[in-house]
Amino acid sequence: MPVRTLIFLILFTPLHALAMSCWMTSGADINFGNMVAGEAVSASTKVKFSCQADYGATQYVNVCLSSTDTPPFQMMSVGDDQGKQYTLLFRIFSATDRAQELSLPTSGNLMQQTLIAASNTTVSGSFPLIATIPGGQSQLPARSYFKYNMDLRITWHSASSQETLKSCQDGSADGEQIQGSSRAEATLTDGCFIQRVTPLNFGTLTSSATLSASRSTATLTARCPAKTAFSLGLSTGAHASGNQRQVCNNAGQCLRYGLWQDASATQSWGDQSSGNTMNVSNEQGGTQSYSIYGVFPAQPLTGTGEFSDDVVVTLTY
Repeated sequence: MPVRTLIFLILFTPLHALAMSCWMTSGADINFGNMVAGEAVSASTKVKFSCQADYGATQYVNVCLSSTDTPPFQMMSVGDDQGKQYTLLFRIFSATDRAQELSLPTSGNLMQQTLIAASNTTVSGSFPLIATIPGGQSQLPARSYFKYNMDLRITWHSASSQETLKSCQDGSADGEQIQGSSRAEATLTDGCFIQRVTPLNFGTLTSSATLSASRSTATLTARCPAKTAFSLGLSTGAHASGNQRQVCNNAGQCLRYGLWQDASATQSWGDQSSGNTMNVSNEQGGTQSYSIYGVFPAQPLTGTGEFSDDVVVTLTY
């Protein structure tokens, strides 16, 4: 009788390393804060990403960032009583090269980060960004403006040598990921607010330097609507002895100083409780800067190290 034999064929296929894979770990979170319509404002943010190399040779990877929308991007307001919404425009640029604007992948000017990943390792990087609201959008009402679920796109190229690694401007990609976790927000206000205060720094003082008075200046920048009267007050600080302001070191040793509204140090600068705030009547409105004059009077130098104080600035209108 015939005998049948089963022959099992096992096909061997050479294994190739899988391609590099990349993904965004966090999108851009942009908060422009409080601002006034027409003002130009900037905010820093970043997009973070990671890439995984498979087993095999060390891989070089170019990660490319782009958007699915054409700039300028739009933040929308909440609706008014009639349900009408308003649009606030903004743009996003590379923080390291302001000539690179976040745009569609077809723009030919993609942001690029280059990383090196050893076999079976994960490497991470980020794209530092500057978001800007262009000036001149002055007809918008005071409202909160938002852009949720902003879609950004990363693509990547990988190669076993840097010489063969394709640029982000090549137009092709080994892979891509689109993520909608990026967002932007801003609040337009008709009210007054303090934009910034620069530090008041007396520098390095020696025992001989304190035999005479030392001076320094800080700048307080505030913004109010036109024809708004307001006052700017400065507290006595965190280390005051009565009404005397003091800077102190970690050992509790203190030195006296004063804050004044004028360069000749004749008008002291305090808060509402002392009755010597700076009173301002700004007919034109907009951003204004005011100098804070600091005087470190002649006195014996007690102690060494860093002497500091925290002064609260209050705007009342």
